[in-house]
Amino acid sequence: MQSFIVDPDTDGKSLVRAITGHYPGLGANRVYQALRRKDIRLNGRRLHANCTVAAGDLIALYLTDDQLTGADDGENRPVPETAAPYSIVYQDQLILIVNKKLGVTVHPAVGDKPQGPFLLDLIRQDMQNPAIELCHRLDRQTGGLLVLALRPAGLAAVRDLMQSGRLVKHYRCLVRGVPAQGSPVRATDGSAMLELAGWLEKVASRSDVFIHDEKCPGDLPIITRYKVLRIIPSPAPDQENLSELEVELVTGRTHQIRAHLAHIGHPLLGDGKYGRNSFNRHFLGQNGQLRRQQLFATRLAFAPDCEGPLAYLAGRTFEIEPEYDWPGPGQVKPQ
Repeated sequence: MQSFIVDPDTDGKSLVRAITGHYPGLGANRVYQALRRKDIRLNGRRLHANCTVAAGDLIALYLTDDQLTGADDGENRPVPETAAPYSIVYQDQLILIVNKKLGVTVHPAVGDKPQGPFLLDLIRQDMQNPAIELCHRLDRQTGGLLVLALRPAGLAAVRDLMQSGRLVKHYRCLVRGVPAQGSPVRATDGSAMLELAGWLEKVASRSDVFIHDEKCPGDLPIITRYKVLRIIPSPAPDQENLSELEVELVTGRTHQIRAHLAHIGHPLLGDGKYGRNSFNRHFLGQNGQLRRQQLFATRLAFAPDCEGPLAYLAGRTFEIEPEYDWPGPGQVKPQ
């Protein structure tokens, strides 16, 4: 255990920033892991979420010296500071676009057990603006672009654009096999894609969904579009290749991409819920066995005919590269 006193220059900063500033070798990801395990105390009180600190506060960390200095390796190796929970991609007076990292919970769901720190709380603290709201959500194990509203007018504008199809989200992911199912269509940006249609049953009590080809009572319609970007030779014993896909959601239901692709026999790499861990265990990520689904929201495109408070973003596209845990040993272009 080591402890330190918060100095005046750190007054008002987040707990995580105070700790990583005092221990440069300690990555932010390690701090969040310690918070979830309640291995950090602030003025003698155990914490499980990030908070703001004040000058004179006593911070105690129940970590080894090697962890604090970054001398450990393997599973406990600190992640570089670029693996902080989010980074800002764009900001104006109405909205904020951030790149969320894998494994970060955006907001607590009703009935969920605490899985903090929550991204919305972190951003509110960092920007000192408790009025910030989510315009949409991403699953805990999905990384990528997320839009937040800094003002009520921004929230209403973003949701109007999404509902009218003038703000389109694209994803990229790694899946098992090379899918070919679906009907040929043109995506919103004019590119050729394959379209899958189906019906989604949501079991709220278990946070599960099921995909049906025919409508059952209570089912919701879903439409998922995709195209194969590349084929990756697989190290698994069955030698089945992997594919990187670009996906466009026409509907945006719970776990839609994960469940729909698994339904046609091509689950996301690293997805233990809708895929198979017996397959995933053959892939080693940055911290050992691959345990996170390889799915990222990589593009947000504002249509040229955007209207309303966000009309100034008409025709703008914001895009990031996916930060896969397992990039693959090689690539083969699809024929």
